[in-house]
Amino acid sequence: MSLLHSYATCFPFLLCALSAPALVAAAEQQHEELNYVFQSGSNGYHTFRIPAIVQSTKGTLIAFAEGRVNSSSDYGNLDIVARRSSDNGKTWSDLILVQDDGNNQCGNPAPVVDQSTGRIYLLSCGSTGSEGAVLNGKTTREVYSQYSDDDGLTWSKRENISQQVKQPDWRWYATGPCSGIQIQAGKYKGRLVIPANHSDAGKTYRAHCFYSDDHGRTWKLGATAGDGSNESQIAEIAPGKLVHNMRMQTHSKGCRGVRYSNDGGATWTDLKHETSLPCPRCQASVIRDNARANTLYFSNPSAPKARKEMSIRTSTDGGKTWPYKKIVFAGNTAYSNLLDLDKNSLGILFEAWQPDKNGIVFSIINKKDLRVRDK
Repeated sequence: MSLLHSYATCFPFLLCALSAPALVAAAEQQHEELNYVFQSGSNGYHTFRIPAIVQSTKGTLIAFAEGRVNSSSDYGNLDIVARRSSDNGKTWSDLILVQDDGNNQCGNPAPVVDQSTGRIYLLSCGSTGSEGAVLNGKTTREVYSQYSDDDGLTWSKRENISQQVKQPDWRWYATGPCSGIQIQAGKYKGRLVIPANHSDAGKTYRAHCFYSDDHGRTWKLGATAGDGSNESQIAEIAPGKLVHNMRMQTHSKGCRGVRYSNDGGATWTDLKHETSLPCPRCQASVIRDNARANTLYFSNPSAPKARKEMSIRTSTDGGKTWPYKKIVFAGNTAYSNLLDLDKNSLGILFEAWQPDKNGIVFSIINKKDLRVRDK
């Protein structure tokens, strides 16, 4: 039975209220053809979640995800997997196993590309128990770094960097989840900056970042954000100036949290609520346009109280205002990672659930099409 026929059969009263074109549009929306990079139920994984993506110095797209073996749960047997594309996302390689710690969790992929060396770093976390077990001090959460020198084909053994980037009294810890950045201009040019978050023994969440000035050999902690901040991403607004855009786990007020750094991520302004960026308590992504000064893009589920309507908002004044909004997928959705492909195109890797399939999809959008005034 077609979806259009099922609409007419199950909801005949809609025929009086909706025209045939409207019904066709609804049917097409439910069965939208999406480019699934990671489709749940394939390759021996029950579920794929937590997308992250970078473009290598050779132009290769490398998409990452958590491969959840037995269920959709955030805990248990979780691997980090990747796929590569050399044709701008049209086709993708076979699955690459980046991390596998047996029945333990490997997660929160946060990749970053060192433009000067071509090395691709992947920061991540792992633990042997659930978030609740970590919060209660029954197990620990560790932070790892690994890298690829062959354009994402193979990966080094992960190195535990917890002592460099984690305070002794922190319990939960999460890198990203999303891509990190390398500062492109100014005094701190070349610095690698990774967004992260943690909790203390009192179970209060706070976002933070860590950074490297020696091409990922060592890492230093940046200042912590205000109470309640959580998953986040960082973008460069101007030489040396960064914005930290954060999910508010508590004190959310239905919007994002933001703060700014003028010294490359070492210190930050106080957290403030950004009411022009509604958020249903979910991860989001923010990146800069490398070809247009002061232009930022922000993606998240834009429905006020539900994880629906993956949207991309555009700011042309460095994040002061966000007048443009385009919905790229109207269905059930959650996490995402934006990627500035070139002067004309923006990529987005995001979670999408449809009636017949779910997982993580990739889409390319013409930047001109993003200049849609928010209603």
